[in-house]
Amino acid sequence: MSRQTAVTRRWTPVRRATPIAAAALAAAMLLSSCAATPAAGGNSTEKNGGTLVYLDAELSSNTQLQSSGTWQDSAYIQNIGDRLIFRDPETLELKPWIAESWEISDDGLVYEFSIRDGVTYSDGTDLDAASVKRNLEWQAYGDAEKGIPANNWFPKVESVESDDAEQTVTVTLAAPSAPFLAVLSYWRTALAADATIDASIEKQSQISGFIGSGPFVVESETYGKEIVFTKRDGYAWAPPGVENQGEAYLDEIVVLPVTEDSVRLGSLRSGEADLIRYVQPSEEKTLEDAGLTVVGVQGIGNANVWDVRQSAPFLDDINVRKALQVGIDREQIVDDLYTDNWDAASSIITPGSIGYRDQSEKLAYNPEESNRLLDEAGWTERNADGIREKNGEPLSILTYVDVYDSTAKPLFQLVQWQLKQIGIDLEIKETDYASYVTTLEDPNVGVRRNGWPEADPLRLTVNYHSAYTNSLNLPTPDPKLDALLTDHITAIDPDERAAILGELQDYVVDQAYLLPILNDTQVFAYQPHIRDFEWGAEARPWFYNTWTEKK
Repeated sequence: MSRQTAVTRRWTPVRRATPIAAAALAAAMLLSSCAATPAAGGNSTEKNGGTLVYLDAELSSNTQLQSSGTWQDSAYIQNIGDRLIFRDPETLELKPWIAESWEISDDGLVYEFSIRDGVTYSDGTDLDAASVKRNLEWQAYGDAEKGIPANNWFPKVESVESDDAEQTVTVTLAAPSAPFLAVLSYWRTALAADATIDASIEKQSQISGFIGSGPFVVESETYGKEIVFTKRDGYAWAPPGVENQGEAYLDEIVVLPVTEDSVRLGSLRSGEADLIRYVQPSEEKTLEDAGLTVVGVQGIGNANVWDVRQSAPFLDDINVRKALQVGIDREQIVDDLYTDNWDAASSIITPGSIGYRDQSEKLAYNPEESNRLLDEAGWTERNADGIREKNGEPLSILTYVDVYDSTAKPLFQLVQWQLKQIGIDLEIKETDYASYVTTLEDPNVGVRRNGWPEADPLRLTVNYHSAYTNSLNLPTPDPKLDALLTDHITAIDPDERAAILGELQDYVVDQAYLLPILNDTQVFAYQPHIRDFEWGAEARPWFYNTWTEKK
């Protein structure tokens, strides 16, 4: 059969119905929780005091540092735990925090950190050199007896030594690690008190089990319904250069997990909520017109991509993968489904990340090239539905809608429509939040959405190296891919590392191992009386400087 070009047709998104029972339950949870919060008073320019009611779109699931990974849990940890290093969200520069200073040996193997005096955890114990040593060992080696893994972001650590008199900690690595300082700025390396490290994995997995040194502490948790954070009395060790060097301004943050979009929006509009996360793009202008503030926050790190998993049928063929890559119209996705808060991915990492290299030309929509590649791969017949076939088999690829993004379903549906124009059937299934991770273990799942802001492109290595997660499900390791994923870590010269990361992006896109879709955006909306709402370099909220005019 001769090559066919795509025919432009009108695409109509399918809107998700709102389950009435779920919405009613979420609303009841919200009202019962809000009933305990103080009544709003008049406007005030006094920063201290007040409560912020924050409606998150997802449930807290696991806050054990080495084994957790959900976005919402990481955002909570960011506000109750401090790190050795601070990444400035505006300049992206790595700056002192609990580590007042550090020195690195010329060979990149030895790091000596000077630890800040006078810092304590919320249980009153000291955050000193001995505590930092224990935290670093815990991160590096895990705790096998409790079932706690080592932090897979950590380099291989030969030893950790502390000098209690000098308040220094010396870390010796087995090999140079260019990302090490960035990793120490990451939420997953938040410093924890002995009581947390000594606790069972079950206790550590609950937000109330994390005892940190941050500006907020966990007052209470009713699982699945409410988390209450209160400001830490006596907090006085913010990163140097941050305007507020004392306690947080807010007295209290009440976090309510409300998964239904309509309930979060209604609560914000009615004034019951001060801040919500996840706003459908179609609602952004309506909220702004009502006097609410809408912000789209993008962080550095991995772009939002689709992993192309070669354990699934047909995806070990590079021509099929390349046809997918240029058969997706990213600009249509942004134009039809999103707002100016969003943009199309132009590589596998975001602009601003070290080594970012623009891949836009290779990712440009080109259905004619997709059709040529698929014809060349032998998919020359079509069935009655217009889907390509070879040897009687339809070119069908299975995926599941990403449960972590409320905008995912229309996106998947539009990509499904786009791929059908070139004769590919994207079979979309859905599962619930609790089953999502295990469901994706099915080797027949062809594409999986992945990627969000992280501290460093090291995440690429964790995700795709054959010795780590191997999220591409490669049947045999790709030596070049593994080499690039290894070499950028050990290249301690920033220019050398950037060059390797650029080559890595070229190679991954040339092999169509990943399908970059969007630069991840976290969209928040909040009341006009909320001031100085801020976020970290990875787009996670940081409430330390936030205050409310309503007391």
